[in-house]
Amino acid sequence: MRYVPNILLALSLPAGLIGWIIATNVMTALLPGQPQSVLMLFVPLLVAGLFMLPFLVPFFDRKAKRDLAAYRAREGLTKDGSDKRGGHE
Repeated sequence: MRYVPNILLALSLPAGLIGWIIATNVMTALLPGQPQSVLMLFVPLLVAGLFMLPFLVPFFDRKAKRDLAAYRAREGLTKDGSDKRGGHE
């Protein structure tokens, strides 16, 4: 289970490519005379990003939790946010 976020990170690129291809095909079918429009450039990129997002979230969530734990350890805070060193001066 330790490497699952890394595996999902690697799978995000193929998922984005699949999303981009699907969106490009749909946009080409919907707008056949507009191959150079701005819409044809940005909509497939947006869809590709949405396809990649579920694969990227676990990786960045794990990094954020690790950084938060390091911050709490450095600041001497417990999990509920109270100070375990006593009090603030």
